[in-house]
Amino acid sequence: MPTLPSLYTNVEDLTDDLSEFITTPLVRQITGGIHVNDALIQDAWDSLPSEWTTYWDANPHQDHRIMQQDMIDSIDEDKSASLDVPPRVSEARYSKPNSPPQSLHDWLNKLKSVSLPRAQRHGPMLALPEELTGPMKTKKINEVCVAAAYIHNVCSENNITHIVDMGSGQGYLSVTLARLFPSLRILAIDGSESQVAGSEAFAASVGVSDDRLKHIVRYIDGSMALIADIDAWAGGQNCMLIGLHACGSLSEHMLRYFINCSSISHLAAVGCCYNHIVMRSESCPDGFPISDRLRTRHVMLSPTALMTGCQAPNNWERLDLTKEKSNYSKKQFYRALLEKLLHDKQMNVGGQDRPNWGIRKGDLVSFEKFTRRAMHCLGLDQAKISNQDILDYETRYANQKHRIAILWTLSVLCCKAVESIISLDRYWFLMENAATKVDIVPIFEYRISPRNLMVVAAKQN
Repeated sequence: MPTLPSLYTNVEDLTDDLSEFITTPLVRQITGGIHVNDALIQDAWDSLPSEWTTYWDANPHQDHRIMQQDMIDSIDEDKSASLDVPPRVSEARYSKPNSPPQSLHDWLNKLKSVSLPRAQRHGPMLALPEELTGPMKTKKINEVCVAAAYIHNVCSENNITHIVDMGSGQGYLSVTLARLFPSLRILAIDGSESQVAGSEAFAASVGVSDDRLKHIVRYIDGSMALIADIDAWAGGQNCMLIGLHACGSLSEHMLRYFINCSSISHLAAVGCCYNHIVMRSESCPDGFPISDRLRTRHVMLSPTALMTGCQAPNNWERLDLTKEKSNYSKKQFYRALLEKLLHDKQMNVGGQDRPNWGIRKGDLVSFEKFTRRAMHCLGLDQAKISNQDILDYETRYANQKHRIAILWTLSVLCCKAVESIISLDRYWFLMENAATKVDIVPIFEYRISPRNLMVVAAKQN
């Protein structure tokens, strides 16, 4: 059974409470009901609880970054996280804002209490030779060391000699398994010819032969035709299906292959890139949610909510008030202000798809430069907005900067709840399809790899 938050003793109650929380009007609003880019158009600030906004507005001279950091710390599982005195800031320069309202405190506690814990479930870890670690970054080395050890243990305990690696990419995991454990046979599947070519070159460079590691280029879209290829390669042997950071809906496809492919007896999949998950609809009846349990509760996630699930604010660099404010906050404000300006001038662009023109550092020198380059990239008539218009808007909405920053922070605070509901949906799908030993394992150290939830399962036979 998954490791549960401290207030829960069973997955059923957690799923029910999280489903209810994630579908509340407030969470829906801050995770996409009103996009932060539209905050000035749709008065997103006034749609929040009034005692929250009163609290945030009551400190006009207080650096809003302090309140942001306080909220981020409130959802951190690391109890040592504190903003009592930020690093390298003297107490004389630092003043903590007034205590937040109880309702905000309660909401943040609820958010934390319904999210799956991320503290790593400790297990074995391999020491990789330099010939394997050479092309990997530090984060990837840690992931492969842990994941390869876990997978090898499952294979050893269940007499499995064949592994199917879906979304195998550059082959870091599959090549490592083949190189360190010669008895294993690996089938690496990826939709990118260049990725597969890179994996083949990596395998050859460490002496892994084609008979131990077979590559195929195949776009993995959930088509059951792939099952015949897996069965033919397996030759009657049981296989373990693995995926290290299977992007978007790939994880859901993997679960269906696990259920439907007779050769596959075990599963271990770590998801990522949740913004690429496809929602269930008439045109995509197999989309999220995939479990009956969440479908009956009408759980749906907006594109913004899915993007939120990719965030990890507790891993961000902690606030240092001796440093300048980041350009990211300025970019958020400028983007929201531009949307307001274009809306008021009836120059809306993009329709349902938000335009993206690749904001550069130089664009953030001033709102005028930001606006002019955006209009150029979007093909808008520059004459319809004067420099005075731009200056007037920047002046009029200058006091909204902290509001935009806090609205965005509220959204990303929901990251663990969003990722938890996605993982629980996959858990319940497996349970509903008679899988056994279903678990959600925090496989990696969260501070190193925040996408650390591995969904695992086995079949009865």
